[in-house]
Amino acid sequence: MELEMTELHGIERSLNQRSVDELIRLLQSDRFERVTNEQIRTVGEYGAIEVEGESFFERAFSTGKEVASSLALARLLGVRRVLSDLEALRASMTGRGDAEAEAV
Repeated sequence: MELEMTELHGIERSLNQRSVDELIRLLQSDRFERVTNEQIRTVGEYGAIEVEGESFFERAFSTGKEVASSLALARLLGVRRVLSDLEALRASMTGRGDAEAEAV
């Protein structure tokens, strides 16, 4: 488990703000449970996906591979664990807490 968290932290260093925000949006929704392996591959190839009528990753992300890896690790490690890490990363990127970052 510790090896996977180390891998997640390495991946997170390559994520940009838009990618982090979109990952958090998907992981906070109940739609993440319905994301397929094929959709994760699509994100890794810099494509957008639609889950139950809602679009995610519509804009081209320069960090598609890292986003796909983060989604796969959320399945492996659990959504709450990865989400918590991403929220902390977003707070450090923006210099604000979660509530402040979401309000922007």
